[in-house]
Amino acid sequence: MFRIVLVVIFILVSLGCSLNRTSLPNIILISIDTLRADHLGCYGYYRNTSPCLDSLAASGTIFMRCQAQAPHTTPAHASIWTGLSVISHGAGYHKGSDYGLDPDLPTIATVLKEKGYNTIGIVNVSILNNDFGFSSGFDYYSWHENGEGRAGIAFNEYLKWLDENVGNPDPVFALIHLYDVHGPYNPPPPYDRTFTTGGSEGITDWQTDPVSGALLNPEEKDHLIDLYDGEISWVDSQLSRLFSELRQRGLAENTLIIVVADHGEEFLEHRGWGHSHAVWQEMLHVPMIISGPGIPVGAVDVLPSGQFDILPTIADYLEITLENPLDGVSLLDSTARTEYRIIPSSRVSPDKCFRWGLEQYEGLIAVLSGNTKAMINYGIEEPGVMFSLGNDPEEMDSLTLDPHMAEALDQYWTTPPVGCPSVLDAESVNAVLKDLGYVR
Repeated sequence: MFRIVLVVIFILVSLGCSLNRTSLPNIILISIDTLRADHLGCYGYYRNTSPCLDSLAASGTIFMRCQAQAPHTTPAHASIWTGLSVISHGAGYHKGSDYGLDPDLPTIATVLKEKGYNTIGIVNVSILNNDFGFSSGFDYYSWHENGEGRAGIAFNEYLKWLDENVGNPDPVFALIHLYDVHGPYNPPPPYDRTFTTGGSEGITDWQTDPVSGALLNPEEKDHLIDLYDGEISWVDSQLSRLFSELRQRGLAENTLIIVVADHGEEFLEHRGWGHSHAVWQEMLHVPMIISGPGIPVGAVDVLPSGQFDILPTIADYLEITLENPLDGVSLLDSTARTEYRIIPSSRVSPDKCFRWGLEQYEGLIAVLSGNTKAMINYGIEEPGVMFSLGNDPEEMDSLTLDPHMAEALDQYWTTPPVGCPSVLDAESVNAVLKDLGYVR
């Protein structure tokens, strides 16, 4: 299905020679909340959910093995922002409290602002707002407390900003976060009937017992997947409109576009639903596509990558030297990217973990090296396990943890923190999480 380019990294290295440096490109980074890679056509999905993203991938480079740094919005986006692993930046839930992003950490926005970029951020969930530290470095930053169904509105806001700033010679970095794919799965018409003739029928989410937390409607799995896919099609349609508007404004040819997801979603593959509670691949394997000036067209990158690679890649692309070391590496750097590079993930959320107790599950981590994935929970007295994703992509047959992967887990778990975020107000955070459906 894919034209696998085994030497794509060597093609990418030539980017620095081919990019016209006389005019810095605009950059759009689009984060699509809760989007699994394997529900997009360009990643092999059987449904036509994503013609626009498929076309974007064909016009640029698709990263087939991008691993999320967390299964939850706050820590995953902090890794996107900073180029750091979750343990390094410290955002998310740990030590019994919620932490935002340390506003003193360098981010994509602060780095590009120093380079002369206008920086605009539009996010659609409360846990990426100013109080959580994510607005640092942005000239314009807006957020909506719950962005369900707001993909079109968010893009309109960005396009309006562009039109109001016509004539400004400085390049623009825009970060746009979309929340539509996140549950409840309630796509607007006609996308509510794209994959199911009956529409939502009033059933748009999982139902749980308020006391035990037990799932009450597992029989609705296929119906909810149909609606989830409808949400993807809705967002894809708005991406198509955005890219068309950029072409009409004459901006497309000089715009670098990066599309990524913060995490995926589970549909009972391992007895769970939603996200934030575990580190299975249905929550960690996310799409990443890069297209724009100098990016190889139709390239399929098969080396492991992570969300924390985005900042160092942008810096490398623009020939910016970063002062502080990062956990991520440039996707243009052939020496840093190898098949067996360690890609870590961790920091589950306190709300929907059905397997471990409140004080135990924040020690859950995973590392990926090649096709081998290791998992352990340092909060409980159980040995870690390993999976061969090449032979067992659904992670059903665990293997005994070997010394090399055990060492990789230990090294990540003992990573010294770089960020020093403050503890967030517990009452306000709990209210936000409850409004978003995380806490029931």
